[in-house]
Order: sequence, then C-alpha cells, then structure tokens
Amino acid sequence: MDGVNDYAYLEPLATDPKYRRMGLATIALTEAMKKTQKYGVTYCFGGNREFYQCIGFEVVCHREKWNKVW
Repeated sequence: MDGVNDYAYLEPLATDPKYRRMGLATIALTEAMKKTQKYGVTYCFGGNREFYQCIGFEVVCHREKWNKVW
C-alpha cells in the first residue's frame, strides 16, 4: 500500500496450475481489494494484463520502470 497516493499493488498473485480456472485468484484478489479499501485505498495496480482484463478490469494507464546503472 502507498498511503501517500492511496493505491495498493496487489502482487504477487499466483495459483497452483492444477487449481487454475476455478475462480480462486479472482476471490483472493477481490478479498485483498476489500481489505485495502478499509485503509483508504482508492485504486489498485496488478500484474498480468490478460488475467485482470478477463475478470473485468480495464487498463487506465501504463507505467514504465526506469533504471540507471552508476
């Protein structure tokens, strides 16, 4: 959670391959979102775009990571 910008990063999120496509990750993500909302979080970031879009999320921004080796 980032208390300054009111967001939560909900990763890593993973499901054992033999338990995929049962809705378990969706349930875990939904519960995590409910818990962070209690702390004032207004939006969330996640990882795998395909997964999030499949469960109804939409892309609202793109982030870039910048790195410089000194």
